[in-house]
Amino acid sequence: MKDIGIFASVDPVAIDQCCYDQIINSTDEGKAPLVNRMNEKHAIRTVEEAEKLGIGTREYELISID
Repeated sequence: MKDIGIFASVDPVAIDQCCYDQIINSTDEGKAPLVNRMNEKHAIRTVEEAEKLGIGTREYELISID
């Protein structure tokens, strides 16, 4: 998969959710193996559980700092 950029946050759950979303919503045709692995490992469940544990929130706002 092509480079999706660099993301930063003080909230570990938000950053994981953001990265997950960027990969899932990417138009890169090379993403299929990565998405398959993420689905096989139920990657989103880790993010969901982290939010339930109060580690952070899955809500985020992308701000570009060109």
